[in-house]
Amino acid sequence: MELCFEQTVPSDRETLFRFHEDPTHLGLLLAEWPGFRLLRHAGHIHPGAETWVEQMIAGCLPVVMGFRHDLYEPVHRFGETMFHGPFSRFSHIHEFEETSAGTIVRDLLNVELAWQFGGSLMTRTLLVRDLNAAFAFRHQSLQRLVESDVVSRFVNESE
Repeated sequence: MELCFEQTVPSDRETLFRFHEDPTHLGLLLAEWPGFRLLRHAGHIHPGAETWVEQMIAGCLPVVMGFRHDLYEPVHRFGETMFHGPFSRFSHIHEFEETSAGTIVRDLLNVELAWQFGGSLMTRTLLVRDLNAAFAFRHQSLQRLVESDVVSRFVNESE
């Protein structure tokens, strides 16, 4: 199943891309998302780097997921593919498109749960709902971090 999530953020593309290229900031974006934990990462998102996360399901079942970064085109887009977790298919491309109103942050997903976890039926009925909620939360979090200058401060500190 292919999904697309977009938001326009009042910041320039380079700043937003640089913020996202530090995997530590994923933990910052999802710090208040229930059950999420950033386990480890390579410190960058260049092809071959890995990021590992844990997500609690139903408040009691930890699901560990490993992602390998496989696309890196600074300041335009980057992407990763899951190689460990409950999906038969999971790729995620992050795109950044500068406009006069700010930057469109676009997340393109191609996902399907493995058959053992309900396959396409569970993907359509439950997973899409959960992904909609997760990306709505992530959009609010990014908006809050940009408006409070946290994104700019992190980018400026890394220079």
